[in-house]
Amino acid sequence: MSSGYEQIYEGLIPKLSECNFLEVAERLGLSAQQEGILLVNFLGREYEISSRGINPTDGKPVNVNNRSVLAYYTLSQGMGEPAFSYVPISNLAGPGIIFGSTNIKWMTDPLGKIFSGDYVTFSETICRLGGVFNNKSKSGGYSWLLKALPKIPLQIVYYDGDDEFPCEVQILFDKNASRFMEFECLAFLQGCLVRALIMTAKTRDTAGWV
Repeated sequence: MSSGYEQIYEGLIPKLSECNFLEVAERLGLSAQQEGILLVNFLGREYEISSRGINPTDGKPVNVNNRSVLAYYTLSQGMGEPAFSYVPISNLAGPGIIFGSTNIKWMTDPLGKIFSGDYVTFSETICRLGGVFNNKSKSGGYSWLLKALPKIPLQIVYYDGDDEFPCEVQILFDKNASRFMEFECLAFLQGCLVRALIMTAKTRDTAGWV
């Protein structure tokens, strides 16, 4: 029996067959191939998008939430360009969504624990996922930029721990990200990135794990 997450993805596949992939490619910055196939890089891996679904081109296992994020992105009607200005995901919650700043740290708390006192491993890991170092932030953290998807850049900031505060890794979204994905889908994306950072650090590979 399919899990709830698998059912979400399976429900998106029929909608992909209704897409004009050439229009989607031009609007969202995806690479259009022959025979109605799009290619996109996501968290250090290349994926093929077609009316049949979403599949990594390396043929290795992939978490179903990665597939769902890419399906939602492909089905998005979003237009425009990133702002290249970054905010916490809670800032992108629409009216009626209760998602205060006190509720979001549970999503990224595991990163602070895993990378505590080990910025070298963090930097190696984020590089494997496509991150580019962006100098130190004004708040003292090590800032990295990551193009999660062509229209959705992220800023990831690593803060060293000290006697008062533990190590923390913040994930910030482009201000215009909600033009291309609904808030719930962006939360899925953040979860995919957290898992990718953890598993890539553990295995030193961006693929081969779920």
